[in-house]
Amino acid sequence: MANQQDNVDDVTKKTGEMSLNVGAKAFVPKFNVKAPAFAPRKATQPAAPVAAAPAEGAGVAKPMTISIGGSSSNNTTEAVAVPKPATISIGEASTSQAPAATDAAPAAEPTPAESSVDSPAPANPTTEAATNEVAVEEEEEEDDDELFNEHTKEHTNVIFIGHVDAGKSTLGGNILFLTGMVDKRTMEKYEREAKEAGRDSWYLSWALDTNQEERAKGKTVECGRAFFETDKRRYTILDAPGHKNFVPSMVGGAAQADVAVLVISARRGEFETGFERGGQTREHAVLVKTAGVRTLIVAINKMDDPTVGWDKARYDEVTSKLTPFLKKTGYSPKTDIIYIPMSGYTGAGVKDRVGSACSWYTGPSLLETLDGLQSVERKTNGPLRIPISEKYRDMGTIVSGKIESGRIRINQKMMLMPEKHICEVSNIYGANEAEEKTAISGDNV
Repeated sequence: MANQQDNVDDVTKKTGEMSLNVGAKAFVPKFNVKAPAFAPRKATQPAAPVAAAPAEGAGVAKPMTISIGGSSSNNTTEAVAVPKPATISIGEASTSQAPAATDAAPAAEPTPAESSVDSPAPANPTTEAATNEVAVEEEEEEDDDELFNEHTKEHTNVIFIGHVDAGKSTLGGNILFLTGMVDKRTMEKYEREAKEAGRDSWYLSWALDTNQEERAKGKTVECGRAFFETDKRRYTILDAPGHKNFVPSMVGGAAQADVAVLVISARRGEFETGFERGGQTREHAVLVKTAGVRTLIVAINKMDDPTVGWDKARYDEVTSKLTPFLKKTGYSPKTDIIYIPMSGYTGAGVKDRVGSACSWYTGPSLLETLDGLQSVERKTNGPLRIPISEKYRDMGTIVSGKIESGRIRINQKMMLMPEKHICEVSNIYGANEAEEKTAISGDNV
């Protein structure tokens, strides 16, 4: 207590001795305006102290080892991704002699042994493709066998061309009769009707000229079509009109032909009329060559006419005038042109050889010549291509034409160009309007 009292007295004494200067100036704080503005800066952390290397044998925890899908004693340096339960070991000693896997290490590919045991072997795309190709080839071979069984004979399209009244339709009608495509009873009916109409010699042409206008005028207007068959081949006859007013119809038929038969009348005056300017003999020969017909059979018709009488001199006269012109057109006289004397009305030289009526000609008949021609190359396995020559409606749309490439079958879908309209084949009509299941390149349907 005494000490505290002494301290109080000391403070009181010193305070009483103090004095104040009344005239002193008031204190005014001053600031340095030139000092730079304060800008706060991010505090930097002090560098971490570098740990000294532990002495050899010191008790330091080993690095963490992570093993996924296998034992940690595996000698591989990287983790293996296999679908086993994951096991994680943290802070434990690892018996692996290799360094531990880190986050930066890339994933390892599975080893062949593990892939064969733990995961199913992937399918080989090369093997699957080869299997599919074999299956497709077998299916195509079956289709080809079925098609060739149905179409055992080659199909050839023959067009008859020439000047008006050369005897094209008569020759075609007689071929149908001689090959059995038109029976005798039907032909006798045509003969009676022709006599009643005052056209006795036209009855054979009525097998191809079916409408009344053609029968009345004796002129083919549209390109007629008929079928016949021999022991070796099937044929489609395309009877082209000979009048110059109907050349477009003739061109449409020439586009479908494989072989052309140029019918020439050997009668005095008729050959000259058809071959000179204004006649259709020259024009038809040029048009079929332009259409791509390579083989031309020249049928010297009406050799039985009284003005000719199977005269060889008349035959040589006709051939000598035709050969230079046909050569200029593009036909080779040695390989592309075949001359045959015949009579389309009597049938001499058509199916059977001329015989004793023409002793100076010993060559084959017309049908024998057609059967002996070289086969036409067909693109049966190519893309489907059918140029449409005719179209009409009868319980649906019906089109006709020659199959230039490919094949068709019932219920097959195809594209109609150029509109790219998808349509379906409901029926196929072949020879004599008979229904067919399939048709191949070269067929006229």
